[in-house]
Amino acid sequence: MQKQKSNTEPTSAGETHSGIRQLWSKTSARRVFKGTIGLSLLLALAACGGSGNSETASASASTPTPDAQKVESSEAATPLPDTDSLEVSSKINDSGLAPNSLTDRFIVRYKDGTTERKSSAEIQSRLDRPVRSYPSKAHHLRRMGTGSDVVTTDRKLSSTEAKTFMRSIASDPDVEFVEPDVPMHTQMVPNDPQYSSQWGLTSNLKSGTTSVGIRAEGAWDMAQGSGSVIAIVDNGVTSHSDLNLNILPGYDFTDSNRGGNGSNPGVTTEGCKVTWHGTHVTGIAAALTNNSVGVAGVAPAAKVVPVRVMDACGDGYMSDVADGITWAAGGSIPTVPPNPNPAKVINVSLGGDGSCSPTYQDAINFAAKQGAVVVAAAGNTAIDTKRFQPANCVNVITVGATTSIGATASFSNFGLAVDVAAPGNSIVSTYNNGTSSVGAEGYSTLSGTSMAAPFVTGIVALAQSVAPTPLTFAEMRTLIQQNVQPFGSGTPTQPIGAGIVDATATIAAAKSGKIPVAADFVCSQPSNLVQIRCTDLSTSRGGAPIVSWAWNFDQGAPDLLTTESANPWNNPEYPGDYQVRLKVTDSKGTTSTLTRTVSVVSPPVTNIAFNSPSAVSLGYYEMRYYQLNVPAGLKSVTVALTQGRENDAAWFYLARSPSVVTPYCQSGMGMGWGNPAVCTITSPAAGTYFVIVSGRTELKASTLTATYTK
Repeated sequence: MQKQKSNTEPTSAGETHSGIRQLWSKTSARRVFKGTIGLSLLLALAACGGSGNSETASASASTPTPDAQKVESSEAATPLPDTDSLEVSSKINDSGLAPNSLTDRFIVRYKDGTTERKSSAEIQSRLDRPVRSYPSKAHHLRRMGTGSDVVTTDRKLSSTEAKTFMRSIASDPDVEFVEPDVPMHTQMVPNDPQYSSQWGLTSNLKSGTTSVGIRAEGAWDMAQGSGSVIAIVDNGVTSHSDLNLNILPGYDFTDSNRGGNGSNPGVTTEGCKVTWHGTHVTGIAAALTNNSVGVAGVAPAAKVVPVRVMDACGDGYMSDVADGITWAAGGSIPTVPPNPNPAKVINVSLGGDGSCSPTYQDAINFAAKQGAVVVAAAGNTAIDTKRFQPANCVNVITVGATTSIGATASFSNFGLAVDVAAPGNSIVSTYNNGTSSVGAEGYSTLSGTSMAAPFVTGIVALAQSVAPTPLTFAEMRTLIQQNVQPFGSGTPTQPIGAGIVDATATIAAAKSGKIPVAADFVCSQPSNLVQIRCTDLSTSRGGAPIVSWAWNFDQGAPDLLTTESANPWNNPEYPGDYQVRLKVTDSKGTTSTLTRTVSVVSPPVTNIAFNSPSAVSLGYYEMRYYQLNVPAGLKSVTVALTQGRENDAAWFYLARSPSVVTPYCQSGMGMGWGNPAVCTITSPAAGTYFVIVSGRTELKASTLTATYTK
C-alpha cells in the first residue's frame, strides 16, 4: 500500500485511517452494522408506549440487502442512472418512515441560489411538470422558517410509494434533501391525584428529606428567573391562576387552529379526549410561587411563550415543531407575525424514533446561534436515546428521568446522548379538568421524561438570569453537568447523564461568574465514504485556555492527542455506531468531556458480475463502491481497472468490507502505476467482496472487469 499520510484535513479518503494534525492511528473495529427503519414518532409523555429500532441516518444510504434491492428497483417508474445513485440516496432521510406508514406530507429543501429557494412559486411549477415516477400529484403547502418547504400529495402514500416520491424529488439537482413530514402522536395518561407532593423540588441532601429532587429551595435564595423568557414548544397552555401572570403571547402552528396566542382550545375538529400536556410542562418550569395557590415552578419569575405545535389529541408534524423552535428563538416564519419575546430557553418535551432529522437540526442550530438553549426529553420507551429525535440532535441538553429515590425511571430512555437526569416520576403540576373543551383549572400528576425536561429548563432560566455573562449552549450544558447530585441508588446500569441536576449548585456557580471550559464538536459522514469527520467547537471563555485535546473514536486505539485545536477524521473498517469522545483540559487542569454517537452507514453500491465489464466514470477524488458475489470453489479471482483515457488515474481496492482500511489488495492505475490496475486473490473464500475505486483524476469511461478461474 502507499505510505500513510495524516494532516489536519485528509488529502484522500483512501490514504489515512485516522488523523489529527500530525498524528494517525490505524483502526480495525469489526462491527457489522444492521439498521431498521424508525417507527412512528411519539411524543415523550406519561405512560408513553412504543419502540424505536432506527439506527441509520438514512436507510436508503445503507448497503441494500437483496430484498431491499428488489423493492427499490420496483419503486421507480423511471430508474435512476448509476452515476446519480450516490447523490440521490444521500439526499433522502427516511429514518422516521415506518414500513406500514401512510404519508402525504414531505419536507423538501432546495439548495441556496436555486430559483426554487428564491421563490416558493417556482416549487409548484416544478411539481407540476410531468414526472412518470410520481405516484401522486403534489402541491406546495408552505415555506418553513429554515428555508425548507412542506409539500403534500393528493393522497396518502404507502412507505414504498413515499420512497419512490422522495427518490424522484431527490433526483432534481437543485434539491438539498427530502424527508417525510412524519406525524407525531401523544399518549398521555394522568396518574392518581394522591401523588400531589412536589418531591421533585426537594433533595435528600437536606436533613430529614429522603426524596432526591433538584434542590430548588437554595436556588430560590439566589434567583427567581426574572428577565428570562422560556418557550414551551408543546400542545398549548390553558388559562390557570398559577400560570397566567407569567404567560406572554404565543402562537399556534397546528393546521386546525393556526394563529392565535398558543393556548390550547381543546378539541376543535379532532375526535379524542383532550390532553393538557403543555399546561403541565409549563407549571413545572414556571408556575408562580408564594401566591398561596397550587404548586411552585422552578423559575417562578420567568416569563413563558407558549408555542403550540400539537393539537388537542397530541397529533402534529415535525415541520410544525421545527417552525415552532425557529419562531421561539426569534426566527422569521413566512405569513407568521414575529415573536416579540424571543426565548433564551426552549423546552421540547416531545420527540420520536429515528436519527436526528436535518429539519430538526436546522431549527436547533438556528436557536443556538441566537443564544437559546434547547432542552429536550430523552424519551419514554427505555431505548438508547441515539434512536430518539430531537433528543439525539446536536446543540440539545437531553434529560433522562429519575424516581423519588434517585433511580432511573423504568420508562426513561438512556445512553451517552443523555446529558443529565431530573425527576420524572409522579410529578404534580398545573392541569385542566376539561375532557374535550377547556374546563375548570386543576392539578394532575404525570410521569415521563416530558416532566423531567422542564426541571432543567427552569434551572437554565434561573442560571441565565444571574450569570454576569450569558452562557452558550455548550457552557450551560457543562455547568449543569459539573454541578450535579449523585444518583440516589448508585450508578445506573445504563447511562442517563452525569447525575441528577442540582439547582442550588448550578445557580451558585452561574452567579459567581463561572464560565466553564466546554468540550464541543460535531461529526458527519461524507456521503460517499466510510469515514467520520469531526469539527472541534470547544471553548474556554473563563480565562484559562485549553491546552490539550484528546479524541477517541471507539475502535480500541489510544486517544489521539494534540496541543492545538484540530478537525480530525477517522476511517472505520465497518459501518456502525461509534462513540466519539473529546476531552479538553485547560491550563488550570479543569477538564470537560463530551461523547457523541456517530452512525456510519454503508455507502450505496453497484453490483458487478463476472465477465461483464462495467463502465466507471467519476469525479476527482470521488469514490465509487462495487459489490461482487464470489461463489465457492474458485481457484482465483481477478479484478482489473482499465483506463478510458490516457491520463486517467485512480486507486483501486479489493476488500471484504466497504472500507479501504484493510483491503486484500490495493493497486494504482495511471500516473506511473501502469494500466490496468489489477488485483488477484487466490483460493478466495465464498461471499461478498467490495471493489472500491478512488479517482486521482476525473475518470471517463474506465472499465472494471472481474474474472475467475476454477
